[in-house]
Amino acid sequence: MRRPARAILSLSAIAALTVPLAACDTYSATCDTKNNCEIEIQGDKIQEFPRPYAASEGTENDGAVSDRIQLISAEAGGEAEIEAGSTTATCTEGESFTEADTTITCDVVGDDKVELSSTRP
Repeated sequence: MRRPARAILSLSAIAALTVPLAACDTYSATCDTKNNCEIEIQGDKIQEFPRPYAASEGTENDGAVSDRIQLISAEAGGEAEIEAGSTTATCTEGESFTEADTTITCDVVGDDKVELSSTRP
């Protein structure tokens, strides 16, 4: 009886180690009425940006592919690679990049996570 129990325990351990990182994907965004947003991304799932990147499109995101954001990679104390709309940018803490009318700043870069702030007219 010990062999089956040991085999089940081994299979459970292997399954626990191979759980995809997608299970750790988290995303949150809050915006004020002046189009300033705070965004936190963990994992590499494609997310909907909280506002359209182009100011001419208003304040409600309609789910357009062009208004999506994805964290490609990030390393604590290092760089984050982010795909925002049609722009792929690399930034360290404090650096900014622009997509359409929106300026996005990397406030905190961690292991597979990033905290961003954005502003647009």
